Amino acid sequence: MKILYCFLLGLILSTTGFAQEKNNEQQPKMKLNLEGMIGASFGKNFYTINLGGPTLMLSVSKDMKIGIGAVPSLYAEGGKLGTRLGYTPRVDYQNIVFMTPFFPVQPFGKWVGSVGIGYKFQKAKK
Repeated sequence: MKILYCFLLGLILSTTGFAQEKNNEQQPKMKLNLEGMIGASFGKNFYTINLGGPTLMLSVSKDMKIGIGAVPSLYAEGGKLGTRLGYTPRVDYQNIVFMTPFFPVQPFGKWVGSVGIGYKFQKAKK
């Protein structure tokens, strides 16, 4: 888990150069829009189909966002299919989503990780 936190911190620090660019155009400070995501992730002895849930995103550039979110998922392990809510750091580049979801499993307090990719769709801009 420490490696994941170090990776995210490094990613954030390495992209802060975009914040220093000057632009004469006024840009909105906050923007709300509707978007969804569907993806798949794979871990040791299991796989999931993920649907985009609530996320908290930071726009790094026009095409790239980083953030964390919850992913409601269909979870398949050992021939059994069920539903689980996973939590994931994610990086969005244009319409492609790279994620590393973590899911709770039994016994209580144990988490398993996976790596996945998805497609992001959003309401057409007018």
